[in-house]
Amino acid sequence: MLEILAFALIGMLLGIFTGLTPGIHVNTVVILIISSLPILLEHFSAYDVAALIISMSVMHTFVDFIPSILIGAPNEDSVLSVLPGHRLLLQGRAYEAIQLTVIGGVGATVVSVATLPVWIKILPSLYSSTREVLPYLLTCALIYTVYSERKRIPALLVIAYSGILGVIVLNSNILPLKYALFPTLTGLFGMSTLLTSMAMQPKIPKQEIQQSEGHYPGGILIGSLGGMLTGLLPSIGSSQSAFIIQNAFKNRNEKSFLVALGGVNTSDAIYALFALYLIGNPRSGASIAVEHIMREFTPLDCLLMISIVLLTAFFATFATLALARIFVRKIQEIDYGKFSRATLLFLAVLIFALTGAEGLLVAVTATSIGLMAHQFGTRKSDCMAVLIVPTILYFLH
Repeated sequence: MLEILAFALIGMLLGIFTGLTPGIHVNTVVILIISSLPILLEHFSAYDVAALIISMSVMHTFVDFIPSILIGAPNEDSVLSVLPGHRLLLQGRAYEAIQLTVIGGVGATVVSVATLPVWIKILPSLYSSTREVLPYLLTCALIYTVYSERKRIPALLVIAYSGILGVIVLNSNILPLKYALFPTLTGLFGMSTLLTSMAMQPKIPKQEIQQSEGHYPGGILIGSLGGMLTGLLPSIGSSQSAFIIQNAFKNRNEKSFLVALGGVNTSDAIYALFALYLIGNPRSGASIAVEHIMREFTPLDCLLMISIVLLTAFFATFATLALARIFVRKIQEIDYGKFSRATLLFLAVLIFALTGAEGLLVAVTATSIGLMAHQFGTRKSDCMAVLIVPTILYFLH
């Protein structure tokens, strides 16, 4: 048991690394682990390696909001947090933004574990019908997005350009699929936001390290439900679920929105793992690796997984907030113009290192579309069509 705990702690450290490093996802490490599995299993038990992967996956969902909120370098899971997070950063409330995502993650962990018996009962019928319903649900979300905009024609153009870019990037061999979303989402949401902020020449105000006031049961419940559906059902990812939630919170407090995003991220990772027991079908890179390691999944294995999830969520809360305090204090000492230019250069170099000249071209194209949204005065979340449109087309075939 002590060995399992040691591996869980190693996994948490790896989750911190993947969460803080733009462009590095849990799946990147999972691929390395699977390729080294024969050697690992000669020296360690399957439970040890599985504990490492589970804890890394959960820890990542907490920590990866730090770079997305502070430097605008999102992963697919945290992309929509750039928008309200950046606004709170420029109001001196970046720590509060990160804390809100932690509240969502902790709440989602509790709700996910508590509602597991319910999903055991209702999942089989829900699982079989979701494929037919999803494309129409996402289409309705896009239609509602355009309808709710003050400038509907510009919004439609941003959605169309983003959707076309998504289809090209995801349905061709321009970029390696495992890295394709990094330059795309970084351009749409990160680089374009940084360039727009630089043009306004803002200064990062003194950041307040204070506790967020209020209770957010609605955000926790909606985020938890969205993450559960994402983690269990075929064809829907955390970004699509977050997009639907974004529409639900269109006229609500951005604090609840950040809580819901934190909930989606964590609940998705947890239920993607629980899906091994509930439906015998892995729903994420981490769960595929655990299935590959464990072979068979018993109720006792599920209890062990729940223990690791709860332990990781406990440590992730303190680790994320401690790291947030460190980075928030550092960022307020930095000249914003120089920081933004250095961040843009760093992202460009990272994109080139991972995806080459083609990735840079995709990033420039995506940045142009993101700037178009700023210029038109439409919601930046319209750019989520880059993922929504390819998903709709895929499941209409």
